[in-house]
Amino acid sequence: MPTVEALRSMWWNTPEGEEVNGALVGAVRSIRQNQDRRKLADLLHASMYGPLNINGFGWAQYENRGPFRDKLSLNIARNMVDTVTSKIAAKSQPKMTILTDGGNWEQRQKAQNLEKLLDGCFYEGDFYEKMEDAFRDGAIFGTGFIKTYIDSVTRRVVYEKVFPWEIVVDDGESLYGSPRTIYQRKYYDRAVLKATYAAKNEELAARLDLCGNMREDTEFAFETLADQVLVTEAWHLPSKKGAKDGRHVICVDGADLVDEPWKRSRFPFSVFRWSKSVDGFFGTGLCEELEGIQFEINKLLAQIQRGMHLVTGHYLVQRGSQITKAHINNDLTSIIEFSGPPPQYQVPSILAPEIYNQLWRLKTEAYEVAGVSQMAASGTKPAGVDAAVAMRELGDIQSDRFLKIGKTLERFVKDVNESTVECIKEAGGYKVKGVSKKSVESIDWSDVNLDEDSYVMQMFPTSMLPSTPTGRLQFAQEMIQGGIIESSEVLDILGFPDTDELSKRRNAPRHIIERNIYEMVYKGTLVTPQPYDDHALALKLVNESYSLARLDGVPEDRLQLLREYMDATEAALEKINQPPTPPAPPAPPMGAGPMPEGMPPMDPNMMPPPDAGMPPDMGPPPM
Repeated sequence: MPTVEALRSMWWNTPEGEEVNGALVGAVRSIRQNQDRRKLADLLHASMYGPLNINGFGWAQYENRGPFRDKLSLNIARNMVDTVTSKIAAKSQPKMTILTDGGNWEQRQKAQNLEKLLDGCFYEGDFYEKMEDAFRDGAIFGTGFIKTYIDSVTRRVVYEKVFPWEIVVDDGESLYGSPRTIYQRKYYDRAVLKATYAAKNEELAARLDLCGNMREDTEFAFETLADQVLVTEAWHLPSKKGAKDGRHVICVDGADLVDEPWKRSRFPFSVFRWSKSVDGFFGTGLCEELEGIQFEINKLLAQIQRGMHLVTGHYLVQRGSQITKAHINNDLTSIIEFSGPPPQYQVPSILAPEIYNQLWRLKTEAYEVAGVSQMAASGTKPAGVDAAVAMRELGDIQSDRFLKIGKTLERFVKDVNESTVECIKEAGGYKVKGVSKKSVESIDWSDVNLDEDSYVMQMFPTSMLPSTPTGRLQFAQEMIQGGIIESSEVLDILGFPDTDELSKRRNAPRHIIERNIYEMVYKGTLVTPQPYDDHALALKLVNESYSLARLDGVPEDRLQLLREYMDATEAALEKINQPPTPPAPPAPPMGAGPMPEGMPPMDPNMMPPPDAGMPPDMGPPPM
């Protein structure tokens, strides 16, 4: 048990102004010396995913190897890791939804803008691509990391995928999985360090020049001419909220680059674990679960390869037969002369059938351990399953197997969102473009600044539709039949690339009305309907939005804009629906008296009627 003096000498207890690099680098080196087992495990699991053979676990297995030597011919581990990464991380991109705790209309608008701000940060920082890499690291090594911070030069939010072996924690402190101190060791270019931290400090620049570039990870067999320096970054959490004993330090061996208080109650790392270990900070990966099966598969493949190489066929010739041995060769057109029984080519059984059966049994068992169906791994569907409903049911079964992993990924993304909000708060003013399917708008932090106790974050998948076009169409048809959506909304829901232009054209009238509603409710701008708008649809959508706005407590001036819009829409509808007005009667000719009441108007171009006293002209008499 460490003494009180030893605890007081910890780097985070070093008095302000005194350099801590010596104590910090020494502490990290001491911790890593006790964790050779984890370093070996990381190397082993990396070799399972990569092209190295895993037969034997000695140091020589990882030194002086070419990139294509000893490649696994049946790499079950890589197939499984790539399948689950594609099916879970690449397919599902969880989206954060901000819910206010009984907030008013203004708070709900800030919550919606905060969602857009976070989406814009994710888009700007290519988060989802890096999330896939961290998920794959979790499947290979057991643990994947994303580091969220504000870049000191660009002042933008950065999402950085961190290798698991860069992270160092004390095993004793992290027994329950929640250490209060964490370290990151990473190599940086010396010129970049000088430009970032010592641009105006000649003394620090000179000390950086004196830092050696010797790599400590000799087990990785690094041989490089790069001028890099090992940088150690450490965080110590405050003992409670508001406490001043938190600390953040960046240093090299011989110089401190950053030494500042750390006020946040979390580290800048978001951690994804494929499976939680019984104790400790790091998780258990899929490669570790498949380690024994892959090892046995490799042994069987090596045995089969040796048998194929060593065992060949033989010609059986009866003793005393008159056969010229020179005639037996590998020429496809050779002629063999013989007297007596003909020669026979005997091919022996190279290996027992049980060896091949064992190989395929191990392959099947690997699929069962990973929970991956062969349909998902090979990208094919089982024979006889053609209906979209049946395909969706198979997908649901597969999704249920990975439900726990999916929930873990959602919590991981939620943690990244929370770290993003904390980084933006510390940065002060921040503005980003929020990108949606229909528009791009600039979101300012001052418009979304909510008290952290007034809202909660919840995760929802980006799309709940099946992944195949047939499954999506079937799902949309079921929603139409159930009255959940209208047929006009199908194109927006399907989201097929070849229907985007058709969807824009077909749904343009509805999108115009939705944009008008947004301008009135969220921006307070008066909008008047145009003569050629779909007034019936506008009356329906604006009426629904008006009821929702009243329910949400939207200010009265915004409600008045909606009422004026509905009044104008109703007037336009009445004008369209009223019967046409008959044309006015022509004016009587000049000098004519008033028309008798009830008499139809006379056309001046018509001939006057014959005299009432004269018989009508009957034409010439018949011949």
